[in-house]
Amino acid sequence: GLNGLLSPTSTTKKEEKKVTDAASEKSAKEKAVHCNFVIDKSIHTRMKYLAIDKNMSLREIVNVAMREYLERNEKR
Repeated sequence: GLNGLLSPTSTTKKEEKKVTDAASEKSAKEKAVHCNFVIDKSIHTRMKYLAIDKNMSLREIVNVAMREYLERNEKR
């Protein structure tokens, strides 16, 4: 179910664990909100597999991707 997509996956790579910890720390400082939106199935699938490869949750992958997008595109 949905909880399986949002919980961390099991891989033992130390480097990926550091990335996961950094992403978790940053998101732990901010209040989370539930957000429903529609994305292409192919993007969702690719993000799920990326989360598995990086031992991250889908939520962490989405947050990292959105932060990077905003950093590149926001007008300051």
